[in-house]
This record gives sequence, structure tokens and C-alpha cells, in this order.
Amino acid sequence: MAGLLTGKRIRLTLLEKRHLERRVEFLNDDAVKRTLNFDFPTSLAKTEAWFQKNILSRDRVDFAFERLDDQAIIGFGGLINIDRLLRKAELYIFIGDKSVWGQGYGRDGYKLITNYGFIELGLNKVYLYQLSFNEKAITATKALGWNVDGLLRSDIFSHGELKDQYILSILREEWTNNEIYVEP
Repeated sequence: MAGLLTGKRIRLTLLEKRHLERRVEFLNDDAVKRTLNFDFPTSLAKTEAWFQKNILSRDRVDFAFERLDDQAIIGFGGLINIDRLLRKAELYIFIGDKSVWGQGYGRDGYKLITNYGFIELGLNKVYLYQLSFNEKAITATKALGWNVDGLLRSDIFSHGELKDQYILSILREEWTNNEIYVEP
């Protein structure tokens, strides 16, 4: 599994308590929050409680993104709402270190988490929600072979207003024919 979790620029490491302070730092950054589906501040205490509640959950797996060249934690992602019966899960990702935005770290994260879902968890579908104004993320996801399944109008209340979001997905059969596929 170790090879599955290492990409060109990052390594996925299972989320640990030592990562939480960095996660809080990123989640409280206004520029980062603007791209996410929530806008409330969080604290280390709340995040530690969330971590304890979810650490043994079978319906999610959370990763820290560790940069290969210096082991810095630059973002987080994972699979949530894992449905083992229907073999699908929701992917989430955020790069919190703004100094590396646009440099391919998110692309690496998408690839690794998608590969993990299909290879390690045996999923048939991975999906995600993306705020409609985040065109760069939508374009990047589509470039990896994901399809836009639809637009959910006025679907989420974020930053004081209702916003549209897209749902995108990739099926196992599409993924295995795609350049992001990693042989198990």
C-alpha cells in the first residue's frame, strides 16, 4: 500500500493528532475557507474532538498531504461517506498552503485518493462536490477524467449566501482507462 500513497510530489499519510494544529491553521484561513463548503471558524479543541469521534470510523479515511522534498504538510484530503454496499465514496481535498497553489499538488492528491478508493477499498464510484465558482478546481478535476454529473442550484449556504455546486464523479471503468491509473 505504501506505493499507492506516494505520488510525484506528495505522500498521503493517515491523519494523526500531530497534524491537527496545521489543519486548524488552514481551515481558519479565509482564502482557503472561500473554496470550501463551510465558512465557520474552528478551534484546536473542536478539531481534536472531531478527530477522536472519527478516528475509528469505517465510513471515512482522512489523509495529510506531506510534500516529498521537505515533509511539510501542505493540505488534507480523504474519502468520506464511504458506502461499502454501493461501493462509492465522496472525495474531499484542500491545499491549505497557499504558496503552493497552482503547482500540481492538488492534482497529485486527487490521483492518489482516487487510486486508494478504487484499489484499496474496491469502490466502483468516487464523487465530489465543487462550488461552482471554483473554476480552476473543476477544470483540474475534469482533466483527470472526472465527469460533471450535474449542477445543484442554491445547494449550500456558505459565506452568507446560497451557492451552487457541481457534483462530479469517476467510475472504476473510466479510471482504469485513464492515465491516472496505478497498477495494484
